[in-house]
Amino acid sequence: MFFIGRKRRKWAKSASLGEADALRRGSVRRHFPVPLVRFALLFVGFVCTVSAPFADHGSVPRGTSPTLYDSEDLVVQLDDHSFNDTVFCSHADAAFPKEQKCTAMVVKFYSDWCGHCRTYARVYKALADDLRSWNGVLKLAAINCADPINSMTCRFSGITHYPYIKYFPRNSTSMDAAETGRLLRSHQSMAEMRDEITRALLDEWEKGRYADWPDFEPLGEVETHSELWEGVDAHIQTMVVIFEKSVDSLVGPQFLLDMQKHSDKIVARRCVENSLSTALQIIDFPTFAVFRRGERFPVFVADTNAPVAALPRTFSRRKGNGGGAAQRTESFCETNPEECKKLYFTSELDMLKSARMALFNDLQIVEGSHLSGSNLSALFNFVDLLAKHFPYSTEEGEEADGNRTERFLNASGRARVVFSHLRDFVESVGLDGSVALDDWKREFLRAEVDQGSPFPVTEEWEHCKGSSPILRGFTCGLWMVFHSLTVNAFRQNSDQQQQFHPVAVLLTIKDWVTHFFACEHCRAHFHRMTTKTAKIEAAVRQKEDVFLYLWKAHNLVNGRLRGRETEDPKFPKYQFPPKFLCPECRRGDKFDEGKVREFLLKYYGRVRPIDGEQRTTENGRGNEKHGGRGEEEEEEADRQQRNERMPKVIGGTAEEEK
Repeated sequence: MFFIGRKRRKWAKSASLGEADALRRGSVRRHFPVPLVRFALLFVGFVCTVSAPFADHGSVPRGTSPTLYDSEDLVVQLDDHSFNDTVFCSHADAAFPKEQKCTAMVVKFYSDWCGHCRTYARVYKALADDLRSWNGVLKLAAINCADPINSMTCRFSGITHYPYIKYFPRNSTSMDAAETGRLLRSHQSMAEMRDEITRALLDEWEKGRYADWPDFEPLGEVETHSELWEGVDAHIQTMVVIFEKSVDSLVGPQFLLDMQKHSDKIVARRCVENSLSTALQIIDFPTFAVFRRGERFPVFVADTNAPVAALPRTFSRRKGNGGGAAQRTESFCETNPEECKKLYFTSELDMLKSARMALFNDLQIVEGSHLSGSNLSALFNFVDLLAKHFPYSTEEGEEADGNRTERFLNASGRARVVFSHLRDFVESVGLDGSVALDDWKREFLRAEVDQGSPFPVTEEWEHCKGSSPILRGFTCGLWMVFHSLTVNAFRQNSDQQQQFHPVAVLLTIKDWVTHFFACEHCRAHFHRMTTKTAKIEAAVRQKEDVFLYLWKAHNLVNGRLRGRETEDPKFPKYQFPPKFLCPECRRGDKFDEGKVREFLLKYYGRVRPIDGEQRTTENGRGNEKHGGRGEEEEEEADRQQRNERMPKVIGGTAEEEK
């Protein structure tokens, strides 16, 4: 028996510079090809038993975002630090190569906020458990692309949607993950996933023929007992042969992979219908036979489909988690409406946090390194919408004459300056040109710092905080941004005689989702809903439809997702608004659209400021704490700041902004 070893490689892992820092420097160092450094690190690792950044089952990834997997799952959790060493197997040159064996890898790139990723996590965990016997050949891994620490790895991996599943061969040598590997579909059926992975393994085996993998080559013509055992190590006394009708069958290869964990005691081979099957009078396929060394006839033959039935483990779809808890929450809110009302509000913090993620994090799914064509137009229109209609003030009540009193939102006002800067940056390039992703992010970071970092990146979610770290969050905040944009667009244009195009606002939101929202499953549903189920152009007829359409669309989504794994039991997928928020919004089982209209204008017009105060910033601006309503100096300062700054930022007249 011969051994085909792996060629030693001399590249090092990619640098783990923070993305923001790297972009500010103007470059990203990806390699440290210094042999002396590599030798020194290896020497220290050998003497001091400091392990290399190699991830395996039970490894805890670095990062600040929640993960969909834990140390109990048979899914290897990767991060930016461990990705290259694990997937590209650079640890093969470490001091203990046998303990860190190279395998093929299936990697799931996901985002913890992605609803479909959360749902699919159950399938992926079960698949990893089902394929546990294959661990000597293949391991399943995952990396959370929503965590900022992993953004470079995910970007260089060419991720275009979530979940994004890729097969990396055992002999992968390229550090450019986008050019390496094989894209797999995220089948809901474990049997389909098992088959697709098997095909990838067989294709790789044809090229590599690794001696420590199962021998997938069918037995040739066997005339004697000694020919059957030819090439098998002398200490192995048992052989299992699975007989198949066709060489294209996947049953045999999968059986061999299932038997791989016993390879130190049992050798498993496959055999397509030939003289051996004829001699054993095997006419039903698949059938397996067990042979003992030294015995002429098999000690056991099963002419049933038993091996086929035994391969896939029983997998039944569970009902959505937390169904009982969701029902209890609804019952509580029916009897305690005032308590539940406190949990529902429009949060400045949540909107700013989601807006930044949408413009900075989600752009990594763009194929290639540049924005151009339709995706550049979609991005330009979206930042233009944010610059014009992102709320920068909040209602505080009504005066005796019926006029609303408002308070300026300091952080949101500065965020609109960032949005305007980004819009102007794209406009300066031209929509027929292209923008490098690195240039876009560099411009974003520069504008963000210039405005005192108005986005609360490190703060916890407020209204959108889920009962679990993997629930709600970004998607909740993004919906809030969309609703607020449509409500604000209507309010800024409702009393004006100038022409307003509500369809254009909604198409801008639809185009951003279609081009940039990373959850592929969610993106497809949203596109189908807005172009077929409830086509925007056909449904929108008047100004107020700009926010009423999105309200109806969101309720369609809530109805589809109700009771699924992604539903937070503490925040059930109500048809919004629920009765405890707006009892007058319903007439029996139907909504009163007139009352809903009034409710939505108030709900999204009253934004809860960050921490109830103007946020302290890095450059010392905006640190005046609000003392209370009605303080003349504070109100005058707010009005003056709003009147002086915002028209210059947005580019309209003072009258347009009032």
